[in-house]
Amino acid sequence: MNNKLDTNHDVQLTSRKKLNITGINKIDSLNDEEFLIDTKLGLLLVTGTNLAMQQLDIDKGQIWIEGNINSLEYIDKENKKKEKQSFFGKIFK
Repeated sequence: MNNKLDTNHDVQLTSRKKLNITGINKIDSLNDEEFLIDTKLGLLLVTGTNLAMQQLDIDKGQIWIEGNINSLEYIDKENKKKEKQSFFGKIFK
């Protein structure tokens, strides 16, 4: 097994409408405004509106997302629950 392939992770955003991500392990959660993706280099939070998964290939570690993409943010796994609670806490107050 080639260790270089184990950490290969790329993010390609085209016109803020099409997002191609490689090096994914799994999708932790998703809806039309947020995708939380476990990648080989950490958790990636994708936010926007009208987000939709166009293609998912876990064997190849690839996902394609379309929609209005507003942000891409890497999140520490240890702080995932804390940050998600504070984020939702702010929304529902």
